[in-house]
Amino acid sequence: MLALADCAVTVSDAKATANWWAEKFGFAVHIVGGTGHAVTVAPPGDRFIVHLCEGVEPVEPGNTGIAFVTDEIEPLVQRLHSAGVKFPEPLKKQSWGAMAKFADPDGNIFWLLSAPSSFIRAETQTKAAKSPTRRKVRDSRKRP
Repeated sequence: MLALADCAVTVSDAKATANWWAEKFGFAVHIVGGTGHAVTVAPPGDRFIVHLCEGVEPVEPGNTGIAFVTDEIEPLVQRLHSAGVKFPEPLKKQSWGAMAKFADPDGNIFWLLSAPSSFIRAETQTKAAKSPTRRKVRDSRKRP
């Protein structure tokens, strides 16, 4: 199996930013060694991590292109807003669901998306297509 592992985001203080993720989002923090370069955060139980890179390059705040998906976006945005998380783009409802953009302490912008039903359907269909039962039905239809 092949899976995404991590993405790197440049920050000014990796340990402080990791604490921000832990405090505001409840993310797990992992620090390797004594430098700020090997600091990662992730939602509890998730295999995909955000690698907080300190001092690699100057911090240039802006859109990271990194999105988090949730099935309860409105209460999450309200909770984060109450906790002091800044939202340069507030919650907007779209035809496909809803989205908002939030900023970390360095001004890196991340996306929050509601889990669109089409995404859930596609994931379910992919799993069903891989199931042995589904293959048997498909194979039996191909025979004359």
